[in-house]
Amino acid sequence: MDRLNISPPVLLKSSLFLLLSGCLLFLDGCMQPSLPPSPPRKHVKHIRTRPGWLQKVKNDEKSGNFSLAMADLESAKSLREKTYWTMHILREWSLFDLEKAKALQKSGHSADAAFLLAEVFKRSPDFLEKPPKSLSPGLFRDFLLNQIENNQEMAAMRQMDMNTLLARDVKKEITFDAYLHLTRRRISEEKFHYAMLDLKKALALNPTSPEARSLQSRLFLQAKKWTDMGYQAFADQNLHRAIYFWKRAQEIRPDDKSLAENIQKAQELQERLQEIEKETGHSSPDQSPHTP
Repeated sequence: MDRLNISPPVLLKSSLFLLLSGCLLFLDGCMQPSLPPSPPRKHVKHIRTRPGWLQKVKNDEKSGNFSLAMADLESAKSLREKTYWTMHILREWSLFDLEKAKALQKSGHSADAAFLLAEVFKRSPDFLEKPPKSLSPGLFRDFLLNQIENNQEMAAMRQMDMNTLLARDVKKEITFDAYLHLTRRRISEEKFHYAMLDLKKALALNPTSPEARSLQSRLFLQAKKWTDMGYQAFADQNLHRAIYFWKRAQEIRPDDKSLAENIQKAQELQERLQEIEKETGHSSPDQSPHTP
């Protein structure tokens, strides 16, 4: 087969033609009008409106009307929301009252401050174990002393040990005051056995306290009075009354061996007299006791 012979001039012309055609096509594309860029999409922010009851709660909370805020919570439909906002309101209420208590204490109304703090602890008992920063040691101390004065001595000591707000020496002082107040109250209730137990605890904390020593002397004087009344009853052959008075004295002086011996002798004599009564049929002059 014969080869196709193309002369160089013809080949050059063909190449130039193809090159010019490509350039024209490129320029034609560049001349086409470009489309304008699409406008950016606007971000629509969806604002979630608060329910009416929640708006009322926030307004009441802001104005310090927490009881009304709690009432507004009844309109909440979700139990989860109601629980959350209840805890939130109670905490904010307690913090609000805590600031009021501090102001009352500074103005010299310690009793009112202590009363308000007691309400705070009822509403937010976790404040006792994890006290907020706004609860000062001085305010807490005044609260405990007020508890003691209101015959809540044991509660005051329990509450005192629930946190580390107070220093050790302050705790010792409050514990002493609690047991001393308990002693006075037991004496007024004529619970002399418990009075003596509480007084011993107070003396262990402060052996040189004049007030504690005075109460001890008062109790010992009462024990002596009952001891003497027991001897008088024994002399009158009234064994029931003798035993009664000696046992009352023993409540205060449980370590007094003479009292224990007197009671034992009187009881033994009482038993012998009862045996004689059975044998002879005659009653003894012994009488039943009655409290003085």
